[in-house]
Amino acid sequence: MNCKFAILGSGNGARAFCAQIAAKGYNVMMWEPLEATDDFLRLQKEKKMFLKGDMNIGGPIAGVTMDIEEAMSGAEFLFIVVPSFAHEPIFRKMLPYLKDGQHIVVVPGNYAGFRFRKIMREEGVKAGISISETASMPYACRIEKYDTVMIFKKKFKLQIATSPLSESGTVLAAVEDIFSGFVEFIQYDTLLSIDLENINFTLHPFPVLLNYGAIETHPKEFRHYMDGITPEISKIMAKLDEERLEIGKAYGIGLKDTLSQLKMYYGDNNASSYYEYVQSPESPYVDLVGHNIKGRYITEDVPGVLVPALLLAQKAGCEVPTVELAVKLASSLHETDYMKQGTTLDILGIADLSPEELKNI
Repeated sequence: MNCKFAILGSGNGARAFCAQIAAKGYNVMMWEPLEATDDFLRLQKEKKMFLKGDMNIGGPIAGVTMDIEEAMSGAEFLFIVVPSFAHEPIFRKMLPYLKDGQHIVVVPGNYAGFRFRKIMREEGVKAGISISETASMPYACRIEKYDTVMIFKKKFKLQIATSPLSESGTVLAAVEDIFSGFVEFIQYDTLLSIDLENINFTLHPFPVLLNYGAIETHPKEFRHYMDGITPEISKIMAKLDEERLEIGKAYGIGLKDTLSQLKMYYGDNNASSYYEYVQSPESPYVDLVGHNIKGRYITEDVPGVLVPALLLAQKAGCEVPTVELAVKLASSLHETDYMKQGTTLDILGIADLSPEELKNI
């Protein structure tokens, strides 16, 4: 492959993607969306990125820039690797520079495809692009230093979907090439199936909401998975996941339960609950600490993952009391109406579509 890649974002996942692509010897440039930090200046000068831990690869990158036009120019594949709350402002910055034939891959998706297409329609942008989404990140990772990302554990497999479906072969070939020997990609038919398959839906809210005091008291030491997922909390997480599967059925989508996804991602074992799995040797979560009561496990995942799923459930007449409980409890504790401030179906441009019409997108 002689094409150019652009990574839009500069966090843990974005830098990991840079190293992953650089290791293949491909031209990859990273766009910094925020500010010229010391990390940015060193990367701009040294032009290299590496992974260590479960993966030990890396290599030279073409550069880093704060000019999105420079990053996008000539890039055939653009990976957007940022939290979902940053999607819309980045999409709007991208609009003037989109070109026919470009492939946008959002990692993870979080309903990005619907949102991006709506913005393009509103702004009259007719570029012939594809939009792909992954269900999750390819790894559990954290930045160790400016040019190195620690990979706690990579996934064995990861789901992806592309719109239009006719472009899925091109995108799948690219990501399989980049991750060859590390991560296998599973092709799904619709973006909605990817949006509803996000395991953050199940894994993130209740271990925070039901350990609020412990996290507030010990935010730097509290381990979300190891400390936050107890046998009893694991049970309510299972109820939450069952409701996610019911939402999928309402839209004709056969989703994979979260425990099965964990085993597919990180290694199979005999665990019968989330508690048992996160305590097992296959779990990647042992050393992950430092999430607070107003961290992204609530502020991103409740409005960006649970709220649109809840609205889809209501549209289909599907009762999901545990999802409603999580959204109401998070809204009350944060004194924020996440139902109003979250990712609504109006924001996604699908409020007027029937469940049957959504099935056929």
